[in-house]
Amino acid sequence: MQRSILAHATAAPVPPIRLLGARRLGAGTREATLQYRKGWALLAYLAVERQRHPRARLAAMFWPELGETAALTNLRQVLSDLNRAMGIAVGEGVLLIDRESVRLCPVASTGLFDVDLLDAGAGANAGGGPGDAQGWLADAGELLEGLSLDACAAFSDWLACTREWAARRVAAGMAQLRDAATARGERRLALLLARRLVAHDPWNELHQRALMRLHVQAGEPGMALAAYQQLVHRLKADLGEAPSRETAELAESIRTAGRRQAVASWRGGMERMTARPVLALGA
Repeated sequence: MQRSILAHATAAPVPPIRLLGARRLGAGTREATLQYRKGWALLAYLAVERQRHPRARLAAMFWPELGETAALTNLRQVLSDLNRAMGIAVGEGVLLIDRESVRLCPVASTGLFDVDLLDAGAGANAGGGPGDAQGWLADAGELLEGLSLDACAAFSDWLACTREWAARRVAAGMAQLRDAATARGERRLALLLARRLVAHDPWNELHQRALMRLHVQAGEPGMALAAYQQLVHRLKADLGEAPSRETAELAESIRTAGRRQAVASWRGGMERMTARPVLALGA
C-alpha cells in the first residue's frame, strides 16, 4: 500500500528543489540561481515527466517560433546553465544530457523535488505528526508560481493541466493533515488548515463543512454560521447558486443547537433565581 502524502511528507526532509510556490534550487550554501526562465520551465517538465526526452522535441516545445537549428542552440545554452546550477545545488549525475536526449537520473533524482511528495497515494494512514508536512504544505503554492511562457503553446497547455493536478494533490494532503490534527485534538492546527483550504477553494463545500464543524467543536458556533453566510454570498455572487442541502442542514442544526442552548441557559437562570431563599423584611 502506498503511503499517504501526509505520511510521506512527515517522514522525509523538505526536498532541496522547490517548484511549488517560491522557486528554489538547493539550500543554504548550495543554493544556486538559474539564468533563464525557460531553465525553470524545463526543470519542472523533467521533474514531472520522468522519462527520456528527445532534444529536438524539447527545442520545438520551448522555441516554436524558431527553426530547428536555432532552437537547438538555445536549448543547449539553457541546458548548460541548468546543468551548472544542478551541480551546485544537488551534485553531479542528476541531470543526464547526451547528444540526442535529456532526462533526470531515475535514482539520483528521487526525493530531490517537492513535486515528488505529490506522487504518494491519498487515503492511506495519515496518523503521523504535523512536523515537516505542515511546513511543506504551508509553503506549497502554485507550480512555477508567477512564470508564464505565452509564446510556447504546447508547454503552456501542459503547465495549466499540471498546475491543476498539483493543486488537487496539495489540497488532498492538507485535508489529510487537517483530519489527522482533528483526530488528535489539535484544534488550532486543524482550524488553520481548514481556513487555508477554504481560502484556496472557496466553492468546495466539503472544506466549508469541515471548517464549520471545527468552529462548533471549538465552542464558536457564531464563527461557524459566519463561515456559512460567507459561502452563501460567494456562491450567489459567483455562480448564482445556493449551498447544497447537506451544508444548509448543517447550518440549521448549528442554529437549532444554539437556540436550545440559549433556552437552557435562560431556564437555568430562572431556576436559580426562584430557588433563592426570600429574606423577611428587617431580617
